[in-house]
Amino acid sequence: MISFHILDYLFFLFPFVVILLLLFRFRSKQNSTKEYFQAEGSLSWFVAGTAMVATTFAADTPLAVTEIIRGQGIAGNWIWWYMAVGGFVTVFFFSKLWKRSGASTDLELIGLRYSGKEAEFLRGFKAFVIGFLLNLVILGWVNLAMLKIIPVFFPHWTASHLLIYLLLFGVFYTSIAGLRGISYIDVFQFFLAWMGCILFAYFAVNLPAIGGLDGLKSKLDGSKILFFPNGFSGTLPWDHFLILLTVLWWSSWYPGSEPGGGGYIAQRILATKNENAALKGSLWFVIAHYFVRPWPWILVALVSVILYPNLSEVESGKGFLMVLQEGMPTGMIGLMLSAFLAAYLSTLATHLNWGASYLVNDLWKPILQKGKPESYYIKVSYGVQVLTAVCSFFLAVYGMETIKGAWVFLLEASSGIGFILIARWFFWRISAWTEILAFILSPILYLLFSVYLKIEFPYSILYTAFSSAVVLILSTYLFPTTNRDVLVQFYETTKPPYFFWKGFFKKEKKHQTIHSNRLLISLLGTLSGLSFVFGGLYSIQCLVWKEGEILAGLPIFLLGLLGLYFSLKSLENKSEN
Repeated sequence: MISFHILDYLFFLFPFVVILLLLFRFRSKQNSTKEYFQAEGSLSWFVAGTAMVATTFAADTPLAVTEIIRGQGIAGNWIWWYMAVGGFVTVFFFSKLWKRSGASTDLELIGLRYSGKEAEFLRGFKAFVIGFLLNLVILGWVNLAMLKIIPVFFPHWTASHLLIYLLLFGVFYTSIAGLRGISYIDVFQFFLAWMGCILFAYFAVNLPAIGGLDGLKSKLDGSKILFFPNGFSGTLPWDHFLILLTVLWWSSWYPGSEPGGGGYIAQRILATKNENAALKGSLWFVIAHYFVRPWPWILVALVSVILYPNLSEVESGKGFLMVLQEGMPTGMIGLMLSAFLAAYLSTLATHLNWGASYLVNDLWKPILQKGKPESYYIKVSYGVQVLTAVCSFFLAVYGMETIKGAWVFLLEASSGIGFILIARWFFWRISAWTEILAFILSPILYLLFSVYLKIEFPYSILYTAFSSAVVLILSTYLFPTTNRDVLVQFYETTKPPYFFWKGFFKKEKKHQTIHSNRLLISLLGTLSGLSFVFGGLYSIQCLVWKEGEILAGLPIFLLGLLGLYFSLKSLENKSEN
């Protein structure tokens, strides 16, 4: 059983005190929804990017990684590492497009890109489905993680009761802070949680029962520490790995890795000062999320495999927390508790604010209740955040079992949506009708392939993604297209690559104003970023386990770094027309 010392209590209280101080300093003025949901486009690249990272570091994340590693080893992490592909595509192909759009939320882009009543319906439909229903699923698994975490630290308390207090605190400071305050608080919360996990990993690996990295490696089944798949069978077959890297990143909608950008990532991009800040902020997010953070979680998860080999699948995530019972130094328990609180509150705050931005800015304000004062819409957002918090609590208590299970469900059920979210920037024939069809078709195909035909993940995504892509492309020749004036305005505002719009403008050569080599630089940046992240992760793997293959990973890492530098400088220096 975990016992607390005075230092642990001090660490436990620390994040609450700092949050209140930052709230007093950086809270939103709440004089407009643009300030409340977008910070008036004033965030620096570092604050915006770090806020993105903090949101993706929820309390559930290390527990979900532990579930993965206990079942599939290190190689199982490719179920989320593959998302770096879409992340770098967003950085180099879409971040500046988002910023140029001038939208307040990514759903507002619908009104800029499409026309007609169908566009209004699509915007309201997505606001409700994503801003409320899918947001509930996300917050549900975040709350589920806290229900697993609380009993480890407070075994004599009812976990659901303590979760209610945390939710109340989260709703309180989220409502007051607005996006500006949330983002600055997120910076503190990220570094607190990250440093806590680094120290935790260090002490866990050096426990007497483990004996350092050499002892850890000697006690583990060799399959647990494989970085890449080993053949076409085992914990992560090669064909699964290839599907993740080549199909999932563009086919499935997932919070924080929406194809083409979107959600709270687009919200933070839109909140940056300018296009260069949008580019650098989104780049820092992808690097920090996929390269900087994972290894402390991985090491603790592997330690849990040795110490607690018989945990059930439902309880496997708790292995990460149970390591805290194994003789941690004074203060470490309180530090990790504060780290989990910081991770939980950062994700809760962002999702409450982001979900409210959809429901208020894209449903209530333009459709249900037009022409009200800005103060009215901000008050509505308070009610939305309270309702979302309450519903997410009951979903976590009564509706979920494993965090990884929620991940996989969301990837499968949305695997026909991502293609359209990318293609709408480039293919002018796509209309609001096409996107509406995508949102209807994807869950139907999921039910057909995954539930009825019982095709296993990730093969089910192959069927859903390609079937939906074919149907959606054909549908663009049957559905009415967007009003031409709207399309011209969209192109001139966002300036997507002219190469893909030549067929739309045909003889109107005056629109060919964008640098012809921008696509090549963006492609180089994407490939360089992937080389940097994946080469870096593999180099750390080789260093940790003292494998000689570091000579293969390190050059890839360094070439990626050089390519990133060149691409970033080239895109920063381009004059935008």
